[in-house]
Amino acid sequence: MARRAGPVRRHSLQSQSSRKERMTMSKARIFKHSELTLKPSVTPTGTSSIARVINAEISRTMGGGIEYLENASIDWTVTYDEVLFIHEGTLTIELDDGRHECRPGDIVWLPNGTHLKYIATERTGYFYCLYPYDWAARQGTLEP
Repeated sequence: MARRAGPVRRHSLQSQSSRKERMTMSKARIFKHSELTLKPSVTPTGTSSIARVINAEISRTMGGGIEYLENASIDWTVTYDEVLFIHEGTLTIELDDGRHECRPGDIVWLPNGTHLKYIATERTGYFYCLYPYDWAARQGTLEP
């Protein structure tokens, strides 16, 4: 469904504090893939590199970036809501209902509390977006 042109209406009951927070958040930005800095990330097997581009400096609520896995098998329980968009390789995700082969163009929704296993036998890249961005700090731990 197409959005009609015109002013955006705000809900009249919206709190003053949420308006103020939104006004002080960062402006829109474009992150060029060629300018991203990938850093090694801790994984029990294989290799992982990550560019955490949406962070506390940019958003008070969401986190996001790109990650590459290779020859990795990671048993994990997400403690946040997360969306993945696969853009390179094949990411196998094992869930309670079975194995799912995710390929470029596929989108994955992982709600808070989901237990899964990520498996990447080849170089696999995906964009991730998660909420809340500070999930690790809330649990008194560091992001891997």
